[in-house]
Amino acid sequence: MRFLPKANPLYEKVSAGKVVMPEVLEKLGSGGFTGYLHHSAPEFDFYGVFAKGKLLCAISSDAGRDKTGFEAIVLLFDKVLSAGGEINVYRMTGDLAVCAYALVLGSRLLDGEEVRQVDIKGVLARLKGQDVNGVVRFYTLDRSAMIFYKDGLPIGFYHDGSSSIESSPDESRKIAALPGARVEICSTRTLEELLQYDLLQMVNLQKLWESAQSRNVAPIAKQAVAAAVLTSTVSEEKLLELVDDVSEVASAYLSRAGRTIVEKRIKEMGGPSQLLDDAKRTLFFAQVEADAIEADSDARIDEMIDLMKSEIVGRLAV
Repeated sequence: MRFLPKANPLYEKVSAGKVVMPEVLEKLGSGGFTGYLHHSAPEFDFYGVFAKGKLLCAISSDAGRDKTGFEAIVLLFDKVLSAGGEINVYRMTGDLAVCAYALVLGSRLLDGEEVRQVDIKGVLARLKGQDVNGVVRFYTLDRSAMIFYKDGLPIGFYHDGSSSIESSPDESRKIAALPGARVEICSTRTLEELLQYDLLQMVNLQKLWESAQSRNVAPIAKQAVAAAVLTSTVSEEKLLELVDDVSEVASAYLSRAGRTIVEKRIKEMGGPSQLLDDAKRTLFFAQVEADAIEADSDARIDEMIDLMKSEIVGRLAV
């Protein structure tokens, strides 16, 4: 249905039968997750794009028929209970989440025109002049590449063979030059405008889940109960892995000082298990942010904290 970047996986190929979907969505929301959740089953796809814990949009495709918002979530729950499928969760920065929104529900400035029939240089110049936020995607039947834009300027590149967001447009140019290549350009509003909407605050996930259960066969209810027990238990090994992942995020922004800050604050709060408490987790983030500012006020600290929150919430949710 869609082609979204898979450059920063939190989880991939998780069995949908092992989780309780309302709990996953709620935990991603309450923890300030930024990125997207993808569920796939035979002839079905669902995408939910988050930014700072708000579900900006949801879209599902069932046998080629698209539904959005409330209806998309209803279809997601029905499909998880009836067909299982797989869940993938990918982390993003806020700017890339805006681009993901544009790919899923944005306005189409170009919608599949052949590259050779389009003045690409002129189009890109207009994007810059109009401060466009969104994505330029070049594609053929078996290749695809994207250029992500913020305020009319490219902020990253991605193609179907990427393992990360890239800084070079080389592959995008190669795919654009392939015989029969087409281009689509999708745009959307700024992150601040998109954050005014939160689908999680507009629907009762538990009620929707209960209704979906009543529409599906009885054995699935037992599966859901077992999944609830599974998601409520967090092993010591998983917590240690979580701390290590958060430390890696911090060190990517602050070098060795980042890991030292995380380890210090985890020790002071009484160990990794304290991250399971919402209030203590909030305090932890505040302390790390203050320490980070003191260590390097020029670092992208807001972005670092967002990624750390996504790491923690994502791992505890699935």
